[in-house]
Amino acid sequence: MTMGVMKTLKIMRQLLDDWTLPDEMTVTWDIENRREVTYAEEKFLEYLADGWMAFSEEPRGRRQIFKFNPQLELIVLMPPLGGG
Repeated sequence: MTMGVMKTLKIMRQLLDDWTLPDEMTVTWDIENRREVTYAEEKFLEYLADGWMAFSEEPRGRRQIFKFNPQLELIVLMPPLGGG
């Protein structure tokens, strides 16, 4: 059984732009459970559509990802930061 985890990276609210999705979220899935994988992918796409960035945590380092991959053990979502 292969499990995956997707979670948001919590950042001080004062640093964030207005956003519509919760800044604290964790989703887990079993790669063999199609319903869990589908739900995790839907959440992934929802956060990306809201401007969040996704990163995979791998032994060779963190890299930005643009497509949900249920084979990844950990996906971290980072909220859009205000700037200027």
